[in-house]
Amino acid sequence: MKNNVFIILNLGMVFLYGLQFLAGWSWPWLEARQEMKEFKQLTGIALFVFLFFQNALFMARSRLAWKKHQKNIYRLHSQSSVFSIPLLYFHTMKMGHQYTFLFSLAYSLNVLVGSFAPKPFNIRNKRYGFYWMVVHVTLSTFISFFIFFHIFMTFYYN
Repeated sequence: MKNNVFIILNLGMVFLYGLQFLAGWSWPWLEARQEMKEFKQLTGIALFVFLFFQNALFMARSRLAWKKHQKNIYRLHSQSSVFSIPLLYFHTMKMGHQYTFLFSLAYSLNVLVGSFAPKPFNIRNKRYGFYWMVVHVTLSTFISFFIFFHIFMTFYYN
């Protein structure tokens, strides 16, 4: 298992993000920054760019011209996932209410599900691989569409 450090980091960060939400802990310095419009926009752009980069794996798998880059893109996709929760945390340490809660929950769940990818664990069970892929891709698609909805709502009401 080559990626066990990344998997442990992902699981730990998802656990800590959920724990701080449930316990109601906050970091006053970061909370003050998150109230600033410019900080929210910069961290939102960083999160958007990160998610756009994570979707490069889809492009590599769906385009024949990118086939030779698939292995490297997959490695970058799985290893860079350790930045997913910190980026979300810097954008908002709270899981939010209503649709932002749903987004934060889906995002965290997708990181959790992504951490149990069959390849790093050398799982060859086709059923596990199929259901894992369905859940991971469905959550990823939901998050991709949801981020545009969030951007629209944010700018529409500000």
